[in-house]
Amino acid sequence: MDALLNILDSFQSGLKEKKPIQDFFAIAKEMIIPSYPFLESKIENHKAVFSKEWDQLISAFKEAHIFEQFIPREYGGQKTSELDIYCLMELLGYASPGIGIIFVSHSRAIDIVCRGNQSQKNEYLPRMAGGDLGAIAMTEEKAGSDASAIGLIASQADHQYLLNGQKIFISNSGLAKIYSVLVNTRGTKGPRSLSLFLVDDPSPGFSVEALPEKDGLKVLPTGRLIFKNTPVPLKNLVGEEGGGLFLTLGVIDQGRIHIAGICCGLAYRIFREIYQYALQRRQFDHPLTSSQDISFQIAEMYSKMNAARGLCLQALQHIGSPQYRLCSSQAKLFASQMVMEVAAQAQILMGGRGYLRNDLINQLAADARGMEYLEGTSNIQKMIITSELFKMYHKEKEEVP
Repeated sequence: MDALLNILDSFQSGLKEKKPIQDFFAIAKEMIIPSYPFLESKIENHKAVFSKEWDQLISAFKEAHIFEQFIPREYGGQKTSELDIYCLMELLGYASPGIGIIFVSHSRAIDIVCRGNQSQKNEYLPRMAGGDLGAIAMTEEKAGSDASAIGLIASQADHQYLLNGQKIFISNSGLAKIYSVLVNTRGTKGPRSLSLFLVDDPSPGFSVEALPEKDGLKVLPTGRLIFKNTPVPLKNLVGEEGGGLFLTLGVIDQGRIHIAGICCGLAYRIFREIYQYALQRRQFDHPLTSSQDISFQIAEMYSKMNAARGLCLQALQHIGSPQYRLCSSQAKLFASQMVMEVAAQAQILMGGRGYLRNDLINQLAADARGMEYLEGTSNIQKMIITSELFKMYHKEKEEVP
C-alpha cells in the first residue's frame, strides 16, 4: 500500500503529508487490510449487521474525521478537494472495495443534499459529518438502466407524501440513516414524472429486506427497500417536483469517477499480489518473472492500470465543464473493464490456487466483477459516450459557416 501512496503522491505532490490521508492510511494498514477476508455484512430485522471489526472501524473513521472530508465547512465538515477524495477512493479500493462503495454511496447522498434547500442542508449535513451514513435509491425490478420506468409512487395527502413501492440492489441498505429516493410523483412514465425525496430511517412503513448472498463485495450491505404508505414531509422534496432525475444524473457523474478510482486501487492490489507471487514461484528452476511471456503480461497489466488512472485524472480536471459526463463515463468504462481483465489474468497466472474459494486472489477477483454493475454497466457507459460525442460533433457541424 505504501507504493500506491507514493504513486498517488507523484500525481498530487504533498498528498502524503496531509493529515486526513495519513490517518486513513494508518487505519487501512492496521485495521482494514488485515480484516479484509473476514469483513462481511448481512441484513437481519431490517438492519445491516457486520462482523465485530466494523464498530471499531467506524470509531476510527470518526476519530480521524474521515466523514467530515465530504462535508462543507459551514455544516460541520472539513471539505477537501475532489482530487483528495479520488485518492482516498483509490486507497479504499486497495484496502477494501466494498468499504469504498459504502463511501461512494454516502458521498452521492451528500451531493444530493447539497443540491437541496437551506433547511435540508442545515438538517442533514451536520448529521452526515458526524457519521450518519447516506444512500441513494434508484434501481427497481423493472427500472434498472431505464430510470424513467421507475414505479415507486408518491401521492400527496395531508401536507405530506405517501410512498408505496420497492427499490432493489441498493448499496448501504440497512446501514444508511438517510436515503435519497427517486420516486414517481405523476403516475406516468417519463423523466419529468420523477421526484427526489429524503427519507429517514426509521420511518413508518419503511423496511429493508435481505437479498441472496453476493459473490463478492461481501462487506457492502445490498438489499431491498420496501415502502408501505411511508409518510414523507413536503419539506423533504429535493428541488422541484418532476426534477428528480436530472438532479440524480448529475450526482452519478461524480460517482463514476469514484468507482473508477476504486477499480484502479483494486487493480493495484491484485497486481501487487500476483507480482509477489511471480517473483517467488519457480518453474523449471527459474522464477515466473524470468519468462518473457509472463513478464509481458505483467507489463500489459501495469500499463492498463496507469491508463485507467490517467482517464480518471482527466475527468477530474473537467468537473463543471461540458466534457465532464463524457470523461467520467470513459473513466468508469475503461477502469471497470481493466480491473476485470487484471483479475482474470492474475487468477490464470496463479494456476489452481487462483480458483480456490478462500484464496485472496479469488476474493479480489469477485470484488472486481462487481464493479461492472455500479453507476451503470459498460453498455450504459458506451451509450452515454456516444450520446455525448453526438452532441459535441453535431454542435461543431452547426457552427461551421
